[in-house]
Amino acid sequence: MARTLPAELSLRKLRDLILDGDPGCVCDPELFTGPAGIEPEDEPETNQAARIEVARQVCASCPVRLPCLAYALRTRPAAGVWAGFTAEEITGLAAAASRRPVRANPAPLREANRLTATVPGQGKGGASARSAEVA
Repeated sequence: MARTLPAELSLRKLRDLILDGDPGCVCDPELFTGPAGIEPEDEPETNQAARIEVARQVCASCPVRLPCLAYALRTRPAAGVWAGFTAEEITGLAAAASRRPVRANPAPLREANRLTATVPGQGKGGASARSAEVA
């Protein structure tokens, strides 16, 4: 069953929900934002990749990952790891969400959605054709 959040939560309520929910990121903030005093572009690439991977692992088991993602999608942070996503990934998710219209009652998927295509056959002279189903 998918968990959802009420759409009307303010940023303050989202923030409070996150902070009251024992987020994993408070244990080591630099794991999620990068070393203090070092600009993101100055952090060695291998160190940054390893740090982000560990941050993602912490986020994977975080009890407030969903509200954190909702907060990040609304605030579009410039840096850091939020709900297991980098700031760049958050920007991409938000952009993709704005391009896809959300339908209130999506049409159910059909069990068999088949296309019929004409495929060149291997008959005499190669002139024959046969139909093939593509699922």
